Amino acid sequence: MKSCRSFRLSLLWAVLAFVSACSTPPTTAAGFKASAQKKYDKGDFAGAIADSTQAIALAATDPEGYYCRGCAEEAMNDFDGAIADYDKVIALDPNNAVAYHDRGFAREAKGDLEGAAADLNKAEQLSSPQPSR
Repeated sequence: MKSCRSFRLSLLWAVLAFVSACSTPPTTAAGFKASAQKKYDKGDFAGAIADSTQAIALAATDPEGYYCRGCAEEAMNDFDGAIADYDKVIALDPNNAVAYHDRGFAREAKGDLEGAAADLNKAEQLSSPQPSR
């Protein structure tokens, strides 16, 4: 009986160690971006914004952090914040069709139909196959 209890305790400690290792907070830009994506997927947009902001602090020239944060801001109806982050993505990666697409929808939500149309046209241009010469 004693060995069975010992086995259960060691199994419990192993499970607790595993859970603890899995819940270790991220320390890299990639870790914060992954955490932001998980939080976004669960509907925790404020948490996604916080983690994306940490990713940006660690890798300011990586457009993905700005894109993640822009998506979460847009989900929270912070269209000005989303547009600013999509602007940054486009500044870092001028051929990012997805950023133009999403900025177009954020602009549309703000009532900027002309800006939205321009962005959506640019997104379509960038994502369409270019004819070869």
